[in-house]
Parts: sequence; structure tokens; C-alpha cells
Amino acid sequence: MAKCRSDNTEKKQRNLIPYKPGQSGNPQGRPRGSRNKLAEDFVADLHDSWKVLGKAAITTVAWTDPSTYLRVVASLIPKDIEVTITNVTLEKMTTRELEALLREAEGSPEDPLESEDGAEILEPVD
Repeated sequence: MAKCRSDNTEKKQRNLIPYKPGQSGNPQGRPRGSRNKLAEDFVADLHDSWKVLGKAAITTVAWTDPSTYLRVVASLIPKDIEVTITNVTLEKMTTRELEALLREAEGSPEDPLESEDGAEILEPVD
């Protein structure tokens, strides 16, 4: 038969915790800012390097290691991109409206359906 556990088990478990709750094993602790010091030094060194190499370093990486270059570029692109879609019913638009929409998308301001003197040129009817 199995023996019942005695008070010895509780005593052993208490001995596993050498410190009382709220008591630190390292009362002096880690000095403030020591964890950030490495990062600060690295960023300062990186900035100095960037001032010297800058654009040339980007070009070199793009030519020698395109996958790393693309990974860096992709990491800089925002994860959430807001897209706005305007519902345009093309079937109901006139030819003139469609051409104006195309010119606007291409960045061409002139209206080919008007002559130089401002008179409207007639469109052929289908």
C-alpha cells in the first residue's frame, strides 16, 4: 500500500523558495538604463555609419543581395493600408464623361472635344 504523505513534503516545498514574498535575491538590482545602453550605442553608431555611407550602402545591398533589400523595403511598408473605392457606374456615363475621367486619371487637363476657339466639336453618333 502507498504511504500517506507527511509534513516532510510541505517542508521540502518551502525550502524550494529561498526568499520570502517581496524579497529580492539581488537587492542592488540592475542599474537603471543599463539594458538600453547597448541599443542607444548601436543606434548612435548606425547613425554615424549612415552619415558616411547612406545612399551608397542602399545601392550596394540592392545589387548584391536583392532579397535582403526587398525584405527591408517590405518591413517599412505599413501593414494597414486604407483604400477608398468610389462606385462609378460606367454604363450610365456619356462618352464625354468617360473621356474626362480618363484624362483626369492620366493627368491631361485639355478637352479634345473642344476646339481652340472654345466651340464644341460634335461627336459621331453610334
